[in-house]
Amino acid sequence: AGSFGNLRVTDDGIVAGLFAFSERKVGTQQTKLHIMDISKATPFKIAVEVPMPTEAPGDFAVALHLSEKHGVVYMVTKAGFLLMFDVATGSMLLRSRVSQESIFISTYSQKTGGCLFINRSGKVMSAAVNEQTMVGYIMNQLVQLPNRQEIAFTLARRFSMAGADELFQQEFARRFASGDYKGAATIAGQCKSGMLRTPQIIQQFKSVQAPPGQTSPILHYFSTLLEYGKLNAQESVELCQPVVQQGRRELVEKWLKEDKLECTEQLGDIVRPMDTKFALSIYIRAAVHDKVIQCFVENGQIDQVVAYAKKVGYQADYTQLLQNMVLSNPEGATNFAKALVEGKDGQPLIDLNAVVKIFMDQNKLQETTSILLEALKANRPDQAALQTQLLAMNLQQAPKVAEAILQMNLFTHYDRSYIGQLCEKAGLM
Repeated sequence: AGSFGNLRVTDDGIVAGLFAFSERKVGTQQTKLHIMDISKATPFKIAVEVPMPTEAPGDFAVALHLSEKHGVVYMVTKAGFLLMFDVATGSMLLRSRVSQESIFISTYSQKTGGCLFINRSGKVMSAAVNEQTMVGYIMNQLVQLPNRQEIAFTLARRFSMAGADELFQQEFARRFASGDYKGAATIAGQCKSGMLRTPQIIQQFKSVQAPPGQTSPILHYFSTLLEYGKLNAQESVELCQPVVQQGRRELVEKWLKEDKLECTEQLGDIVRPMDTKFALSIYIRAAVHDKVIQCFVENGQIDQVVAYAKKVGYQADYTQLLQNMVLSNPEGATNFAKALVEGKDGQPLIDLNAVVKIFMDQNKLQETTSILLEALKANRPDQAALQTQLLAMNLQQAPKVAEAILQMNLFTHYDRSYIGQLCEKAGLM
């Protein structure tokens, strides 16, 4: 029986192309398990004797399965026994009878990383590693293995199994204390529970100054974690802050495309001064709806605002959004206000009087004038009061602008008596 598989048998990240097979020489009852790297990526090669059960000394393997998911090799025997070995050392981790009848066929399960087999009576059975208990089982139950702690820790590191937190903590502390910051970061990345990926750990790396000409420990930490997958919210913020300060757009773009960052409102706020489009991508993923809309406006994508709100079922408070924008981005707020007043399908999304109040509360006469000139261009009788207000505001604060508006003959429904009085006061008559 034999099996092929691609697994990591060292801690350097190299994947070895393994071939495992069982051997029984003619005339003997001795079985050997061989595992070797036939890809030559590593010099890995082991051969171990397989102790068959005393009740079936002549038993033999009918199938071998290399589990790429869990780093073990399954051996299914004719007499109905299941044996499981650690790939890296060849140590036997389990031998149990799973069928009282002969096994005649078996196959690997990609879904579970285990195997399926059928016995003589047609019964289908399956076996797979319990990721939550495997490490504890090896450390606490396999007392006959002198290297059980090493096996358990190796499986936990390389195959993301739970149950080795104490070992991870000890190894992390040992490497950090010795100055092996890259190694300590690797241990943090391999620890599935996340106990070594906290604000305290980040601060621990940040507190160490790198020797001249060498990579800083905190950079080792983040670059290593990126190799192991996605950063959490705190890590994403801590990594991006200095990157944004240095203007490294390409790095932020790369990490977003590779989905390496956990998107939050805080991360979007950090990235936004450097690139609004990147911030928009972050806000969308983090479902920060009001800031998504703000970014659409800043990017000139006014038509996307209503479509987005409808798509995500967001009841946008356009009045509040506009108030916030007037303070931070008057030009963007002006364009946003015009789009809201124009509305969708002829229906405005905000009351024009409310818009005027928002802008004039901040003494934004120029912006208010621009909005009203656009909104009142139809010269409707029902907008007489707003025509009057537009002319009056400018006559009182910017007479030359008011004069230009009057000369264009855009409006005919304003209060002529009142505007005439203001023109006289402004010296325009």
